[in-house]
Amino acid sequence: MPIWENRVSTVLDFSDNLLIADIKERTVVGETCINWSLCNDIMKISLLTEEGVSVLLCGAVSKPLQIMLEDSGIDLVYGLRGMKDVVLQAYLNGTLQGDCFRLPGTALTVCPGNKRKRCRSKGLKPRDKKDLL
Repeated sequence: MPIWENRVSTVLDFSDNLLIADIKERTVVGETCINWSLCNDIMKISLLTEEGVSVLLCGAVSKPLQIMLEDSGIDLVYGLRGMKDVVLQAYLNGTLQGDCFRLPGTALTVCPGNKRKRCRSKGLKPRDKKDLL
């Protein structure tokens, strides 16, 4: 999870710090914070792969970086905001669908790190046309 001042960083591509949580049986058993401000996208993917990251929670992400993450086999959950510990716990509890975790104007989206599957929005209800006014 890219972080800024204990919050999910708004844009993955421009984040300076990455929180890596070691999770066992839906419990955080360790955390490491890595400064990756000098890493380009290829270096970021390499770092995530070397660290064994299987799921990346984040705010917004550019399409090129999204594709690189998917190609590397990392599941991507983006469109998130909030305090890092609260977001991580909501992920572990399966309760990330709440509006309080969603960036304004975005849908919470899950992209499996597998090209056979497509990205999908989670926990969204169809909008009425009047909601768009």
